[in-house]
Amino acid sequence: MAVDMAMAREYASLGGSALALASTMYFWLVRANRERAQLTVHPIKDICGRVVLHQECLSVYHRLLPADKRYCVMYWLHLAVVNNSSLPNALLGARISLQLGNGEWREMDVQHEAPDTELFPVNIDPLTTCSLKLALATITPDCEFQNDFAGREALAGDMLPRQVPIRIELQGLQDRIYKAELLDSGNGLSRTVVQPRAAAA
Repeated sequence: MAVDMAMAREYASLGGSALALASTMYFWLVRANRERAQLTVHPIKDICGRVVLHQECLSVYHRLLPADKRYCVMYWLHLAVVNNSSLPNALLGARISLQLGNGEWREMDVQHEAPDTELFPVNIDPLTTCSLKLALATITPDCEFQNDFAGREALAGDMLPRQVPIRIELQGLQDRIYKAELLDSGNGLSRTVVQPRAAAA
């Protein structure tokens, strides 16, 4: 009987140790998961855009250098970046591509929507959100268009499909890359109104 009691105490001691070990491992796994760098991207507004003239965006024209009969078109995209980690993070850069109406993926020139404002770096506190107000620029194909505000908006919309796929790569600390794919509704874009053909006589 004494042997049985000793074995029971030994098993109880082992069980308690195993429970304590399991609890400790669970605590560290939960903590490690909460501290793991996690950034997610969410759209705030639908993308919108228009052709911008040289005098409006000198810096963009100097970077992209469009040829004759080509222009710079700019799209505005407002994103929320959520830091799901219990540790701070920072954004150091971004690469963003839009799918054009012909199916081509085009990497965009990326800057803050306010031309004189630096976009990066952006510090993000733990479990908080930061706002990215982006201006994305590229070059139009050779084209002629109605050179007023409505015509420039319509050309920008006509370059993109009805719903706009967007690929986003954000660079965080320690060269971590966070990728996201969004599908914009396209409701913020203007389009050329195609007039119906007249019926044959």
